[in-house]
Amino acid sequence: MQFWQQCLEKLAATLNSAQDYNRWIEPLQCLDWDDANKTLVLGHASLPKLETVESQFGTIISTIASEICQENVTVQYRQSGTDTEVEVGQETLNFTHKTPTEQAYASGLRPQQTFESFVAGSSNQLAYVSAQNVGDNPGKNYNPLFIYGGVGLGKTHLMHAVGNRMLANNPQARVLCVGSQTFINDFTTAVRDNKYTQFDHKYQNIDALFIDDVQYLSGKRQSQQKLFDIFEKLVPHGKQIILTSDSYSLKDVDERLVSRFTSGLSVEVEPPELETRVAILQKKSRSKNYDLPTDVAYFIARHLKSNVRELEGALTSVIAFAQFRNDQRLTVEKAREALQGILVASTAQLTVERIQGVVAEYFKVSLAEMYSKTRVRTVAVPRQIAMYLSKELTQSSLAEIGERFGKRDHTTVMHACRTIAEKRSKDKDLNYQIHALEQMLKN
Repeated sequence: MQFWQQCLEKLAATLNSAQDYNRWIEPLQCLDWDDANKTLVLGHASLPKLETVESQFGTIISTIASEICQENVTVQYRQSGTDTEVEVGQETLNFTHKTPTEQAYASGLRPQQTFESFVAGSSNQLAYVSAQNVGDNPGKNYNPLFIYGGVGLGKTHLMHAVGNRMLANNPQARVLCVGSQTFINDFTTAVRDNKYTQFDHKYQNIDALFIDDVQYLSGKRQSQQKLFDIFEKLVPHGKQIILTSDSYSLKDVDERLVSRFTSGLSVEVEPPELETRVAILQKKSRSKNYDLPTDVAYFIARHLKSNVRELEGALTSVIAFAQFRNDQRLTVEKAREALQGILVASTAQLTVERIQGVVAEYFKVSLAEMYSKTRVRTVAVPRQIAMYLSKELTQSSLAEIGERFGKRDHTTVMHACRTIAEKRSKDKDLNYQIHALEQMLKN
């Protein structure tokens, strides 16, 4: 299609690596372009390759498509046809005569996502240190390692960094990294085609298994049972398992499996604080061979607080804006112009103060009681709910939320969030109340 052809030409000129373009972008098929709804559907016969494209190049594809269309374009990814190149498990486990980069790709890893390219700060320090320990000592200290947190905060990066460190330390290590949907699809195919042996070989004849976004296993009982069996095969024999999830509380997942997930070490990745956001922007700009002025980095970081992907998308837009205009030096005013649409949207987001007010009114307590130290249940529960909603619906870190609730410590907020998340999954009345509050806040 003509629109996708325009995108391809611009992607070829924008990407730093021609190898990346030839390997990942050019093979994509344009399955549909809906000009009315501004929706682009891209496909590939291989689901693992499609997942890699979406996670590794999704931001730049959507950015360039939106620039060409001059409106926001939604990009969707869909498996097309059947991948006849390999049988289940063969591609992932064929490590013979591969370069380190090829071996990483064959393992499902992104070779550019290493500990060296990760920016550590107070919001992710525990997860960062724990992941490094696992990379250097797989299967020994923290097994499984369960990393949870919001979208785009670096969970997947840390998981891939562990795999790359393992391969650097031991090129013969058999590492397999997949998304939960790939795991489900592989198991479904094994059941349908009666290829259990190939499935078991892929997922059990390895030294480390990493599964991304395990929350999508919700309701998939057979897949959960199979993953439980794999746990029992790998962990007792010192084989490392890492899991990521967008939440500590997993709904409609078997309790035995949840118990396995959290039996090792569970670490949270929080939204990055200002200094870390600035460091991320500066590091990403250097990787693009672009000199980002410090004042511009602080400007972007102060206005975009949600996650790393949002920062990367903003940085890509700002750099593209400057390059298309042939500006020799990027200024704050030019960055403001480039990000005008994003900044307008970010100013309309929820605040902790608004959440406190709505929750206080709903439960008939005063704002003063929200800030107070009282532990009376009629006040303590609404306060915990307000903390939980602040964590779920705003970009504030635990420390920032605690500060707004009477200068409480971030561990108090963490405890409140976990308490409400667990109670919500069991208490239908509480779940209804929180759902009602979420709708009131979002509307």
